[in-house]
Amino acid sequence: MRNIGSFIFLITLFLFQPVEGADKKSSSGTGVEDKRSIVIKAIETAELHDKSGKTKKAITELEKIIETAKICGDEKLLAKTYELLVKFNHKTGARKKEEEYTYWLNLIKTAAEKKQLEKQSRKDELEMSKLREQTLNAEWIKEQTEEELNRQTDSLRKTKDSLDLLDLKNKEHLAQIDLLKKEKEIEDLKIKEQESRLKNQELEIKEKDARHRFITAIIASLILGIITLSVLAYVIYKNLRQKRQYSDQIEKQLGVIKHQHDNITNSINYAQKIQNAMLPNESNYQHLFDDSFILFKPKDIVSGDFYWFFNVSDGDERNEDNKVIVVAADCTGHGVPGALMSMVGYNLLNMIVYNKIYEPHLILTELNKNVRSALQQDKNDNKDGMDMALCVINRKDKTIEFAGAKNPLIVIKNGELEHLKGDKHPIGGSQGQAHRDFTKHIVSYDGDTHIYLFSDGYEDQFGGPESKKFMVKNLKDLLLKIHREPFNKQKDILNKTIEDWKGTKEKQIDDILVMGIKVN
Repeated sequence: MRNIGSFIFLITLFLFQPVEGADKKSSSGTGVEDKRSIVIKAIETAELHDKSGKTKKAITELEKIIETAKICGDEKLLAKTYELLVKFNHKTGARKKEEEYTYWLNLIKTAAEKKQLEKQSRKDELEMSKLREQTLNAEWIKEQTEEELNRQTDSLRKTKDSLDLLDLKNKEHLAQIDLLKKEKEIEDLKIKEQESRLKNQELEIKEKDARHRFITAIIASLILGIITLSVLAYVIYKNLRQKRQYSDQIEKQLGVIKHQHDNITNSINYAQKIQNAMLPNESNYQHLFDDSFILFKPKDIVSGDFYWFFNVSDGDERNEDNKVIVVAADCTGHGVPGALMSMVGYNLLNMIVYNKIYEPHLILTELNKNVRSALQQDKNDNKDGMDMALCVINRKDKTIEFAGAKNPLIVIKNGELEHLKGDKHPIGGSQGQAHRDFTKHIVSYDGDTHIYLFSDGYEDQFGGPESKKFMVKNLKDLLLKIHREPFNKQKDILNKTIEDWKGTKEKQIDDILVMGIKVN
C-alpha cells in the first residue's frame, strides 16, 4: 500500500509543481492567497466570456492561469480550471485539446480518490485488528466456560456415584434387618413353645423394639436422601446460572463484532463505487461492438480483475485505421488489495495510449516497465503484478493483433476454435529482469468471427459432484457450443453454468471476468 501511495504522491507533486517564473513572482512578494484570488477571478471572467459567446477568449484566459493555479496548491481550483477547459474546447470542437485537458483532469481526480481510498484502507486495517483481538477474547471466554462446565459435570458425576453407593448400603441394611427379624421370629417361636406367658410378653417387647429400629432407619435414610437431592439441585441451579451469564457475555461480544463487520462492509461498498466509476461504461463497449458482453463477478465486492478498452480513432483524429484496443486483466489478489492494483493498471494503460503506443506487445512491454517503476520493484521485494490478455482489432485491415501476459485469447471462426496462448511471464510481479518482451500474434478475419478474453477465475472455480476445478478445456467446449447464440444469452448461459457448477457447497474462490465480441 505504501508503494501505491508513493505513486499517487509523485503524480500529485507533478501536477502542483511550480514553474521557475512563478517562483520568481512569489519571491517578489505576491502571496498564495493573492494567486488564488487571481485564479478565481480568471475563472469567473472566463465563464462570463463563454456566456457572452466569446468561448475562445475564455479558453485563452484560462490557459494563462494554469501555472498560477498549480502554484496555489489548491486541488479544487486546478480541477475547476481543467473542467472549464475541457468544456470550452469541446464546445469549440478542439478535440485534441479537449483530450489533453481531460487526461490531466482525470489524473487530479485519480490522485484525490487514491488518497481517500488509502485513508479508508488504513482505517479498515485498524478495525480488522480490533476485530481479531475481540474474537480471540471471545474464544478465550468460550474455552474458560467449557472448562468450568467440565469441572461441574465431573462434580455432579461424583455426587451421583456417592448417592448410588448410599442407596446400595441402605438396601443392604434393610435386608439385614429383615433377616434379623426372621431369625428373631424363629427364635421367639422356639422360646414360646418352651416357655409360658412370660416368654410371649418378652417376644412382644422385642418385636416392638425391632419395628422401632426399622422405622428409625427408614426415616434417617429419607432425611439423608432429601439433603443430598437438595445439594444436587443447588449445584445444578448454580451451574445453569453461570452458563446463562457466560452466554450473555458471548452474545454481547458477538453483537460488537457484527457492528464492526458491518462498518468494514460499508467501507468496502464505498470503495466499490469508486472502482465502478473508474471502469469504462459497458454501454460504450456495446456501442463499439453491437454483439458483445462482459461477465464481471467480483469475489469480495471490489475486484482485482478489470476490463479496459480504447477507440484509437477517438484518441487521434488523424488516425484512420479504425482500431479498437480491448483488455481483460487479472491483478495480484482480490478484494481491496486487488482493487488498488487494478486502478494502477487502468491509469497506466490510459497513459500509454495517450503516448500513441498502439501495438499490443509494445503496450505490454511499456506497462511492465511502468508497473515496476510505480511499485519500485527494483528497490524492494514487492511481487504485485497482473496477468493480461490484450487484443487490437483493426477493422480497416480486418485483422486481430494479440499479445498476452499469461492469459490467452480464444478465436472462433467457421465453426473452428483457435487458442492463442499468452507468454508465460506476467506484468510486474516476481521477475529477475526489468525488461520483458512479449509476442505479437496476428489473425485475419472475414465473415463473422467471435473472440473471447478472460481471467483465470472462471476455469479455476471448484464445484461439480467431485469438487474439482472447472478447467479451461470445459470453458473452451462451452464457448464453442454457445458462440452462435445471441450475446446476451451467451452471458446468461456462462453465468448460470458457473453458478450451477459452484452450487451451494462451494464458495467463489476468485474474481471472474469473461468478455465476448463478434467482429465482421
